[in-house]
Amino acid sequence: MNKPMKAMFVLPLLCSTALAQELPNKALNVKSQGAPAAANLRVKSSLVPTFEIYQKKVVKGKTEVFKVKAIPELNIGSERTVEAIPLTPLRLPASQQLVVKDVKKAPAINPMTVKIPPYTAVVNPPKVVTSPDAFNKIPDVKMLATVKDPTTVEPQTTLMKMDDMKPNDYKLLQALIFLEIQQKYEMAMGLFSELMDDKEHRLEALYNYAMTSKGLGLNTEFRTYMIKVSQESKNKEWQERATKSLVEGITALEQSDIALIDPLVAKYELDVTKNADYQITRAKYYSSIGNLGMMEDALMLIDEKSPKYPEALLLSGLFNYRQNKVDEATVNLEALLKATDGDKKSQIRNVGAITMARIQFQKSMYKEAFQSYLKVDRSSPLWLQAMTESAWTQILSEDYEGAAGNMFSLHTDFFKNAFNPESFVVRTVGYLNLCQYGDGVQVLEEMRGKYGPWKGKLEAYNKSHKKSIEYYDTVKNWAKNSDLKEVDGLPRAFIVELARHPGFMSIQKQINNYEDEITKFNKISFTLIKMEKEFLTKKADASKDVAAAKAKGRDTQDAEKKLLSYQIQYHIANKARTSIKNLRTQGIARIEKEKDGLRNDAGKALQGNFKNMVTNLNRVLDQNDVLQYELYSGAGEHIRYQMAGGDVNDKERPELKVAKEKSLNWKFKGEIWEDEVGHYRSSLKNVCPQDNSVAGMNEH
Repeated sequence: MNKPMKAMFVLPLLCSTALAQELPNKALNVKSQGAPAAANLRVKSSLVPTFEIYQKKVVKGKTEVFKVKAIPELNIGSERTVEAIPLTPLRLPASQQLVVKDVKKAPAINPMTVKIPPYTAVVNPPKVVTSPDAFNKIPDVKMLATVKDPTTVEPQTTLMKMDDMKPNDYKLLQALIFLEIQQKYEMAMGLFSELMDDKEHRLEALYNYAMTSKGLGLNTEFRTYMIKVSQESKNKEWQERATKSLVEGITALEQSDIALIDPLVAKYELDVTKNADYQITRAKYYSSIGNLGMMEDALMLIDEKSPKYPEALLLSGLFNYRQNKVDEATVNLEALLKATDGDKKSQIRNVGAITMARIQFQKSMYKEAFQSYLKVDRSSPLWLQAMTESAWTQILSEDYEGAAGNMFSLHTDFFKNAFNPESFVVRTVGYLNLCQYGDGVQVLEEMRGKYGPWKGKLEAYNKSHKKSIEYYDTVKNWAKNSDLKEVDGLPRAFIVELARHPGFMSIQKQINNYEDEITKFNKISFTLIKMEKEFLTKKADASKDVAAAKAKGRDTQDAEKKLLSYQIQYHIANKARTSIKNLRTQGIARIEKEKDGLRNDAGKALQGNFKNMVTNLNRVLDQNDVLQYELYSGAGEHIRYQMAGGDVNDKERPELKVAKEKSLNWKFKGEIWEDEVGHYRSSLKNVCPQDNSVAGMNEH
C-alpha cells in the first residue's frame, strides 16, 4: 500500500439546507479548523458539497501542509488464489438407532395465580433530531413567472379557382375503376376507346387501353399501343411508364422489339438485371443480328434458379461453339442436361442432348456420343434423326450388330409413315460389315420400293409449285385432313417430316396465337351483349324494389342507388360495344396483315426444307447403286473364301448399347413396342474373313 496519508476533512454540523439559506445564489465556503484558509468546504448551487483534501509532509525539518490534487490509488494487494483439492470419498458416520424418550407433561399453570413483576426500566428522554431554528432557515421557493396568453393572428386566406371535373374526367375515373379494381376489361376498353379522341386524355387513354388489352390476352393490341406511347410520346413520365410496362410484358412482344425498347431502358436507367424473360429475349435478338458481345452480357444476368436458366445454358453453348470454344460449349451443355434431368420431355433438353452428341461425334468420342443420343426423348421431333445418328456411332465403333438392330426397329410397321431414308443406308452398311450380304440386298430393295417412286413425285411438285405460299397451302390442306395418304402429289410421310422443321413450327405457333387473338376479339362483343342482358334484368328487379318500398312507405334510398347503378352500367356496356367496333375492325385487319407476312415466312421455311429433303433423298438413292455393287462384290469374294476353307472372323468388337436388361435381340418381323425402340441388337453373327476390310470402315 502507498505511504499513509493524513487528510483533514472539515465536515460542518450544519445541514446543507441551512447553508444554502445564507448564500442562495453563490457557492458556500466553510473554513476548516487547523487547515489553511484555502481548505474550504464548497457547496455548489445544486447543494452538493465538495471537499478538498490536504496532506502533511516534512520538508527540510519543517512540517508543511499541501493540497492533494490527485488521490493515490488504493493498493489492496493481489487477489488470493483458490485451488480445489482432490475429492475423497464421502465418509458419513454410521447410522444410529433413534431412541424415543417419553415426554413428560408439564404441569398446568393457572394464570390467575402467577405474579407479574413490576416494570422498572428507565425511559430515556426523546432524542433531539434538529433544532427549531432549522425550519426557519429553509429557503423559500420562488414562484414561477406568469405565462402570458398566446397571441392569435387571423389567417390570411386567398380564394383560388378550383377546376371542376369534366365529363371526360369522370369517364376516365370510371374506366380506371373497371380496369384496376373490378377488372371488367370489356367495360374499361369501351371507355378508353372513347377517350382516345380527347386531346387532353389521349395519352393516358392509349396507355390504359394497352393495359386493358393485355388483361384480355390481346397481345398484339398491347404491343401496338404501348410501343406507340413509348415512341410517340414527348412526355417523359408516360414514356418511362410505357417502357416499364413493355419490359414487364416482354413475353407478349417480338424479339425485334428489343431494338426499340433497349435504348429506352438505358435512357431511364431501369433495373432489368433480374428480369430473366427480358434478358433471354435480348440474348436471342442480339444473336440473330450477330452481336455476340451483347448476347453474352444478357446471358450472364440470368440466375441459376430462374426457369429460363436451361435455355440460357443452351444459348451459351451455341455462343461458345460459334466462338470455336468447344470445351466451354461442352460444359454449358452438360450443365443443361443436369439442370433438366427432371424434365425428360423438355424441348430445350432434347436440343441440348443432340447438340452435345454431335460435338462428341466430331471429336470421335463415339461411346459418349451414343449415350448422349439416347437422352433425346421419343416425344421429340428430333428423336428419329437422333436414332439414325446414334447408329452411325455404332458403325464407327464396329458395333455392327447394334447399328443393324436399331435401324431394323425403325423399319417396322410402327414407323411405316415416317420419312427416314438414311436409316436404310445405316442398316445396309451394318450388314455389309457383318458379311450378311443377303440381308443387305433385301434392305436395299425395301428402300428402293418405298422411296423410288417418290423421286418423280417430288420433282413434279417442285416444278408445279414455284411460290413459297403454295408449300404452306399444301401443309395446311393436309392438316385439315391428316388421314389423306397424299396431298398435291406429296406422300403423307414426306409432308409430316416437312412440317416438323423447327423453323416452320416456330412461325406456325405465332400464326396460331394470332388466330386465338381474333377469337378473343370477337368474344368481347358477345361478352358485352351478355352483360347488357344481365344489367337489364337487374335494372328491372331494382325498379320493382323501388316501387315496393314506396308502396309500403319505407325508405327508397338504397333501392334507388342500385337502380341508378344498373342503369349506368347498362348504358356503358351498350355504348362500349359500339365504341370498340372500330378498334376491333382495325385490330383484326392488322392481325390478318401480320398473318399474311408470317404465312409467307412459313412458306419460305417449308420450301427451303423441301429442297434439303429432296437433296438428301436423292443422295441416298444414288448410294443405293454403290451399296448394291459392294454387296454383290463382297458376296462373291466371301463365297470364294469359304470355298477355299477360310476361317470366319471371331474377333471380339466393342459394343455400344444400353443396359443389358434393356437390350433386345430380334429374329422376327412382327409387333414392336414403342419403349423398346432404340434398344435392339441384331442376332446375326459376323461371318467375315479374318482380315476383312469393307468400305474402308475400319480406318475410322
